[in-house]
Amino acid sequence: MLEVLEENGLCFEHLPSGIDTMSVIVNDKDFAPKREQIIDELQHQTKPDSIYVYGGICLLAVVGRGMAGAKGTASRIFNAIAAENINIRMIDQGSSELNIIIGIDEEDYVRALNAIYHEFVKN
Repeated sequence: MLEVLEENGLCFEHLPSGIDTMSVIVNDKDFAPKREQIIDELQHQTKPDSIYVYGGICLLAVVGRGMAGAKGTASRIFNAIAAENINIRMIDQGSSELNIIIGIDEEDYVRALNAIYHEFVKN
């Protein structure tokens, strides 16, 4: 999969994966002109069960040393986002627990950023 991206001149921004899924975050403007070609190559090379493409997603990282072992941090993030009626499209937390990365629609970025800021800094 990464070879297909490289051969098409794309760099990935983020690559979260699960037991049976993989998400690849790439820049929309770089991907759009080659969309069909890349999807065809991925189908041929990897033979996935399915491929879904969603545009207009941005990544927001919540980072802090105090997050490791702090109970309720994820809950506070998700509740702050939910209170703004923002849908979380992707969640990724590294094993170091130093950050939680969420994918949200681009138009929700400022509201999400403000919600998290007010939850952790203003409180």
